[in-house]
Amino acid sequence: MNEPKRTVPTSAIPVYRAAPEAEVVRGAQFYRDTLRAIHARRQPRVYLEIGVRHGFSLALADAPITLGIDPLPELRTQLAGNVRVLAQTSDAFFADAAAALLTQPIDLAFIDGMHLFEFALRDFMNVERFASPRGVVVLDDVFPNHPLQAARERQSGVWTGDVWKILPCLRKYRPELSLILLDASPTGLLVVTGLDPANTVLADRYTAIVREFAADAAMPGDDILARQGARDPQDERWFELLDC
Repeated sequence: MNEPKRTVPTSAIPVYRAAPEAEVVRGAQFYRDTLRAIHARRQPRVYLEIGVRHGFSLALADAPITLGIDPLPELRTQLAGNVRVLAQTSDAFFADAAAALLTQPIDLAFIDGMHLFEFALRDFMNVERFASPRGVVVLDDVFPNHPLQAARERQSGVWTGDVWKILPCLRKYRPELSLILLDASPTGLLVVTGLDPANTVLADRYTAIVREFAADAAMPGDDILARQGARDPQDERWFELLDC
Protein backbone atom coordinates (compact mmCIF):
# COMPACT_ATOMS: atom_id res chain seq x y z
CA MET A 1 0.00 0.00 0.00
CA ASN A 2 1.28 3.49 -0.81
CA GLU A 3 2.20 5.87 1.99
CA PRO A 4 -0.19 8.85 2.45
CA LYS A 5 0.38 11.60 -0.07
CA ARG A 6 1.98 14.78 1.26
CA THR A 7 1.72 18.04 -0.60
CA VAL A 8 3.25 21.49 -0.33
CA PRO A 9 0.90 24.49 -0.55
CA THR A 10 1.28 26.26 -3.88
CA SER A 11 2.02 29.52 -2.09
CA ALA A 12 5.06 27.90 -0.46
CA ILE A 13 6.65 26.85 -3.75
CA PRO A 14 9.15 29.46 -4.97
CA VAL A 15 8.95 30.52 -8.60
CA TYR A 16 12.22 30.71 -10.49
CA ARG A 17 12.54 32.62 -13.74
CA ALA A 18 15.63 33.38 -15.78
CA ALA A 19 16.26 34.88 -19.18
CA PRO A 20 14.79 32.73 -21.99
CA GLU A 21 18.23 31.60 -23.17
CA ALA A 22 18.91 30.17 -19.70
CA GLU A 23 15.71 28.09 -19.74
CA VAL A 24 16.52 26.19 -22.93
CA VAL A 25 16.20 22.39 -23.01
CA ARG A 26 17.28 19.86 -25.59
CA GLY A 27 17.48 16.15 -26.21
CA ALA A 28 16.67 13.51 -28.80
CA GLN A 29 14.05 11.73 -26.66
CA PHE A 30 12.06 12.58 -23.56
CA TYR A 31 13.69 10.94 -20.55
CA ARG A 32 10.59 9.00 -19.47
CA ASP A 33 10.37 7.38 -22.90
CA THR A 34 13.99 6.30 -22.45
CA LEU A 35 13.24 4.93 -18.99
CA ARG A 36 10.27 3.02 -20.39
CA ALA A 37 12.55 1.39 -22.96
CA ILE A 38 15.11 0.46 -20.28
CA HIS A 39 12.38 -1.15 -18.17
CA ALA A 40 11.22 -3.16 -21.19
CA ARG A 41 14.77 -4.27 -21.98
CA ARG A 42 15.84 -5.25 -18.45
CA GLN A 43 12.50 -6.27 -16.90
CA PRO A 44 13.78 -5.67 -13.36
CA ARG A 45 12.56 -7.70 -10.42
CA VAL A 46 13.53 -4.93 -8.00
CA TYR A 47 13.22 -1.26 -8.96
CA LEU A 48 14.16 1.71 -6.78
CA GLU A 49 13.47 5.35 -7.57
CA ILE A 50 14.91 8.28 -5.63
CA GLY A 51 13.00 11.50 -6.21
CA VAL A 52 9.42 10.49 -6.99
CA ARG A 53 7.74 13.91 -7.06
CA HIS A 54 4.53 13.49 -9.12
CA GLY A 55 5.05 9.76 -9.70
CA PHE A 56 5.03 9.77 -13.51
CA SER A 57 8.36 7.95 -13.89
CA LEU A 58 7.56 5.59 -11.02
CA ALA A 59 4.35 4.64 -12.83
CA LEU A 60 6.47 3.10 -15.59
CA ALA A 61 7.73 0.38 -13.25
CA ASP A 62 6.29 -3.13 -13.32
CA ALA A 63 8.80 -4.84 -11.04
CA PRO A 64 7.44 -7.13 -8.30
CA ILE A 65 9.34 -5.01 -5.77
CA THR A 66 9.04 -1.32 -6.61
CA LEU A 67 10.03 1.35 -4.11
CA GLY A 68 9.90 5.12 -4.47
CA ILE A 69 11.70 7.43 -2.05
CA ASP A 70 10.83 11.11 -1.65
CA PRO A 71 10.55 13.29 1.47
CA LEU A 72 7.59 15.21 0.01
CA PRO A 73 5.91 13.20 -2.75
CA GLU A 74 3.15 14.99 -4.66
CA LEU A 75 1.61 12.09 -6.53
CA ARG A 76 -0.52 13.02 -9.51
CA THR A 77 -0.91 9.65 -11.19
CA GLN A 78 -2.17 6.19 -10.31
CA LEU A 79 0.49 3.70 -9.25
CA ALA A 80 0.31 -0.09 -9.37
CA GLY A 81 -0.76 -1.86 -6.20
CA ASN A 82 2.69 -3.32 -5.59
CA VAL A 83 4.38 0.11 -5.59
CA ARG A 84 5.39 1.48 -2.23
CA VAL A 85 6.27 5.15 -1.76
CA LEU A 86 8.19 6.09 1.36
CA ALA A 87 7.95 9.74 2.38
CA GLN A 88 11.50 10.16 3.67
CA THR A 89 14.89 11.28 2.48
CA SER A 90 17.08 8.80 0.67
CA ASP A 91 19.69 9.08 3.44
CA ALA A 92 17.07 8.10 6.03
CA PHE A 93 15.83 5.25 3.86
CA PHE A 94 19.26 3.69 3.47
CA ALA A 95 20.02 4.17 7.15
CA ASP A 96 16.78 2.73 8.49
CA ALA A 97 14.60 0.84 6.03
CA ALA A 98 16.67 -0.39 3.10
CA ALA A 99 17.99 -3.58 4.69
CA ALA A 100 14.47 -4.73 5.59
CA LEU A 101 12.74 -3.73 2.35
CA LEU A 102 15.40 -4.60 -0.21
CA THR A 103 15.26 -8.33 0.34
CA GLN A 104 16.64 -8.91 -3.18
CA PRO A 105 19.33 -6.94 -5.04
CA ILE A 106 18.29 -3.86 -7.00
CA ASP A 107 18.12 -4.58 -10.72
CA LEU A 108 17.30 -1.04 -11.84
CA ALA A 109 17.46 2.30 -10.04
CA PHE A 110 16.63 5.83 -11.13
CA ILE A 111 18.27 8.68 -9.20
CA ASP A 112 16.53 12.02 -9.53
CA GLY A 113 16.86 13.43 -6.04
CA MET A 114 18.36 16.65 -4.73
CA HIS A 115 20.25 18.44 -7.51
CA LEU A 116 23.57 18.77 -5.70
CA PHE A 117 26.69 16.71 -6.35
CA GLU A 118 27.11 15.34 -2.85
CA PHE A 119 23.51 14.10 -2.74
CA ALA A 120 23.82 12.38 -6.12
CA LEU A 121 27.09 10.80 -5.03
CA ARG A 122 25.63 9.48 -1.77
CA ASP A 123 22.59 8.13 -3.58
CA PHE A 124 24.78 6.31 -6.09
CA MET A 125 27.01 4.89 -3.33
CA ASN A 126 24.03 3.63 -1.36
CA VAL A 127 22.22 2.20 -4.35
CA GLU A 128 25.31 0.31 -5.46
CA ARG A 129 25.63 -1.32 -2.01
CA PHE A 130 22.22 -2.95 -2.51
CA ALA A 131 22.48 -3.56 -6.24
CA SER A 132 22.98 -6.65 -8.31
CA PRO A 133 26.38 -6.76 -10.04
CA ARG A 134 24.36 -6.85 -13.29
CA GLY A 135 22.18 -3.99 -12.13
CA VAL A 136 21.69 -0.68 -13.89
CA VAL A 137 21.70 2.77 -12.29
CA VAL A 138 20.28 5.74 -14.23
CA LEU A 139 21.07 9.28 -13.06
CA ASP A 140 19.10 12.29 -14.24
CA ASP A 141 20.27 15.91 -14.69
CA VAL A 142 23.81 15.29 -15.90
CA PHE A 143 23.55 17.73 -18.82
CA PRO A 144 22.72 21.33 -17.93
CA ASN A 145 21.72 23.18 -21.08
CA HIS A 146 23.03 26.53 -19.89
CA PRO A 147 25.61 27.47 -17.20
CA LEU A 148 22.90 29.06 -15.03
CA GLN A 149 21.07 25.74 -14.82
CA ALA A 150 24.17 24.25 -13.18
CA ALA A 151 24.33 26.73 -10.29
CA ARG A 152 24.32 25.11 -6.85
CA GLU A 153 21.85 27.73 -5.68
CA ARG A 154 18.81 27.57 -7.91
CA GLN A 155 18.22 30.62 -10.08
CA SER A 156 16.29 29.20 -13.04
CA GLY A 157 13.18 27.16 -13.72
CA VAL A 158 15.18 24.45 -15.50
CA TRP A 159 17.73 23.41 -12.87
CA THR A 160 20.23 20.55 -12.77
CA GLY A 161 22.48 21.93 -10.05
CA ASP A 162 25.98 20.49 -10.14
CA VAL A 163 24.91 16.85 -10.59
CA TRP A 164 27.00 16.95 -13.80
CA LYS A 165 30.11 16.58 -11.61
CA ILE A 166 29.20 12.94 -10.95
CA LEU A 167 30.55 12.14 -14.41
CA PRO A 168 34.15 13.34 -13.88
CA CYS A 169 34.01 11.95 -10.35
CA LEU A 170 33.14 8.41 -11.45
CA ARG A 171 35.61 8.60 -14.32
CA LYS A 172 38.37 9.44 -11.86
CA TYR A 173 37.55 7.23 -8.87
CA ARG A 174 35.65 4.34 -10.49
CA PRO A 175 37.18 3.94 -13.97
CA GLU A 176 36.07 0.31 -14.13
CA LEU A 177 32.40 1.32 -14.31
CA SER A 178 30.68 1.51 -17.68
CA LEU A 179 29.27 5.03 -18.14
CA ILE A 180 26.76 5.58 -20.94
CA LEU A 181 25.66 9.14 -21.64
CA LEU A 182 22.28 9.60 -23.31
CA ASP A 183 21.02 12.68 -25.13
CA ALA A 184 17.68 12.64 -23.36
CA SER A 185 15.40 15.63 -22.85
CA PRO A 186 15.38 17.82 -20.91
CA THR A 187 18.66 17.38 -19.00
CA GLY A 188 20.33 14.16 -20.13
CA LEU A 189 20.79 10.76 -18.51
CA LEU A 190 23.81 8.81 -17.29
CA VAL A 191 23.46 5.02 -17.31
CA VAL A 192 25.93 3.14 -15.10
CA THR A 193 26.65 -0.60 -15.33
CA GLY A 194 29.45 -2.86 -14.11
CA LEU A 195 28.43 -2.31 -10.50
CA ASP A 196 30.36 -3.75 -7.57
CA PRO A 197 28.38 -3.76 -4.30
CA ALA A 198 31.54 -4.59 -2.34
CA ASN A 199 33.52 -1.63 -3.66
CA THR A 200 34.15 0.99 -0.94
CA VAL A 201 36.37 3.47 -2.82
CA LEU A 202 33.74 6.22 -2.92
CA ALA A 203 32.67 5.69 0.69
CA ASP A 204 36.26 5.57 1.94
CA ARG A 205 37.09 8.85 0.20
CA TYR A 206 33.70 10.52 0.43
CA THR A 207 34.74 13.56 2.46
CA ALA A 208 37.75 14.27 0.27
CA ILE A 209 35.74 13.74 -2.91
CA VAL A 210 33.03 16.16 -1.79
CA ARG A 211 35.69 18.69 -0.85
CA GLU A 212 37.22 18.25 -4.29
CA PHE A 213 34.05 18.49 -6.36
CA ALA A 214 31.24 20.17 -4.39
CA ALA A 215 33.47 22.98 -3.13
CA ASP A 216 34.75 23.58 -6.65
CA ALA A 217 32.90 26.55 -8.12
CA ALA A 218 33.80 25.49 -11.67
CA MET A 219 30.93 25.58 -14.12
CA PRO A 220 30.35 22.87 -16.74
CA GLY A 221 32.72 23.00 -19.68
CA ASP A 222 31.88 22.99 -23.35
CA ASP A 223 32.02 19.18 -23.38
CA ILE A 224 29.12 18.98 -20.91
CA LEU A 225 27.11 21.81 -22.44
CA ALA A 226 27.54 20.29 -25.91
CA ARG A 227 26.73 16.78 -24.61
CA GLN A 228 29.90 15.36 -26.11
CA GLY A 229 29.90 11.57 -26.23
CA ALA A 230 26.16 11.29 -25.64
CA ARG A 231 24.29 8.62 -27.55
CA ASP A 232 20.91 8.99 -29.17
CA PRO A 233 18.59 7.06 -26.81
CA GLN A 234 16.42 6.15 -29.79
CA ASP A 235 19.31 4.26 -31.39
CA GLU A 236 18.74 0.73 -30.12
CA ARG A 237 22.39 -0.22 -30.57
CA TRP A 238 23.28 1.34 -27.23
CA PHE A 239 21.03 -1.16 -25.45
CA GLU A 240 23.61 -3.85 -26.18
CA LEU A 241 25.86 -2.13 -23.62
CA LEU A 242 23.29 -2.82 -20.91
CA ASP A 243 23.82 -6.54 -21.28
CA CYS A 244 27.60 -6.49 -20.89
